Amino acid sequence: MWIRFPFLKLRFLASEKQAVVIVFVICIALRAIPEIAAYPHPIGYDVVNYYIPKVVNFQEEWSAISKQFPLYVTFLYSLSTAFGLPPQTAVTSLAVAMAGIFGVSLFYLGRTLFNLRIIQGVFLATFTVFQMAVLRTFWDLHRDVFALAAMLFVFSLLGRKNTGWKVLSITLALTAVTVAADRMIGALFCVSLAAYMIITRRKDVALTAIFAISLFSTLMVASYYENYQNTDIITVGTSGVNTPKSYSQGNLLIYFLIVNCLVAAPATIGFLHMQNGLLKIPLLVSIAGSFSWLVFPENNLIAADRWIILTGILLSVFAGYGLLYLVNKLKSNLSAIVACLILAAFAVIGLAYALMPYDNPFILYGAVRNNITSFAPVTMQFNSLDVQDNNNLILAITKINENTEHNAIIVGEPHWRGFMELYLKDDRIYHFSNDPLALAMALEQQGYHVYLIQVEGNLQTSFRIEDIQ
Repeated sequence: MWIRFPFLKLRFLASEKQAVVIVFVICIALRAIPEIAAYPHPIGYDVVNYYIPKVVNFQEEWSAISKQFPLYVTFLYSLSTAFGLPPQTAVTSLAVAMAGIFGVSLFYLGRTLFNLRIIQGVFLATFTVFQMAVLRTFWDLHRDVFALAAMLFVFSLLGRKNTGWKVLSITLALTAVTVAADRMIGALFCVSLAAYMIITRRKDVALTAIFAISLFSTLMVASYYENYQNTDIITVGTSGVNTPKSYSQGNLLIYFLIVNCLVAAPATIGFLHMQNGLLKIPLLVSIAGSFSWLVFPENNLIAADRWIILTGILLSVFAGYGLLYLVNKLKSNLSAIVACLILAAFAVIGLAYALMPYDNPFILYGAVRNNITSFAPVTMQFNSLDVQDNNNLILAITKINENTEHNAIIVGEPHWRGFMELYLKDDRIYHFSNDPLALAMALEQQGYHVYLIQVEGNLQTSFRIEDIQ
């Protein structure tokens, strides 16, 4: 027997379509709230340093975009062009919509792989999207959300019984989207399907796995070919791109614990009681990737921090199922109350992560700020700097445009490159380094006229522009 709500007249949840609408609305509202709080500035590091600049300069930047699985950025550019939307609006709007679609994919996952009833599927989806791992992914890993949603829809379809050609066609189409959207998610997806094919020996799983692996291999070869062919990469100002000191074993362990500490116990229960093993495969692979630093402590190319986030997302799904399993042990009326209280508690924590200011984050994340800020923000009210300081940086760039020659060389930190690409005018060039002063002096010694932009005091005050001569 599962959780029941006998004292509630949930007639609006009488059908899957109504439940899907409710989940979709909850997820887009959750994703829109931090955007509204930060308005008019966007949130997300990759948003200001990758997505918006790449949409603005899509044609000029295509050689770089094409090397990085370009499906999502191409979709953004097409959306912006077709509807005449400003790039920032297109990026933000699609991110909000994808949060809703991701929530719907969680609902259907619960209905198929976990065999949940409608109200239970709504609980699972809503519980999951309030978790820190999911919100951090919503923050700026938009392409990951796109790929993960498609992957979960595929898992939901493969979890059905008696599938026909129509379902198989949809499965293959979503498989193509998953593989083409993101390299890491695509690799995880292919490994999961290959393992599931060996376990089940089902023809539809085998066909999906073969198609996914073939397409992924083709895209990887094409990506490496583009990298090999395009050698005109600017290397000036990219010093310090090696493994940073913050990418340490201790920090990664703390990050793993912070992301997963609240869901670990119920996730273990959910994992042990789940009948269908499909979702267990990507979780185990992600956990292995999360602890890759045990074997390769000096190598950040494996991106253990990204695997930690994927682990957190999958653990959150299992945690939602585990909580449903636990509260079912209570009396019917009490189980409903407990489920609502648990959901409300996690909703408060999630909203705190989404809305609290960067200088005063939720206590759980603020306590380990120095350990995790290289991997995730302590609050979503951040892009490449605190959103409260965006106006200061834009004002500094305006002063540069007004007071320097048209082809001036500007040097600063790597985190500001997106703002510089968006707001610098008249052929001014921005070079960046983890040691901007050293780079500026080196360029000056080579005969270039350089302007150095630095923080004056702290990020909540202003920026200083210095003429290096």
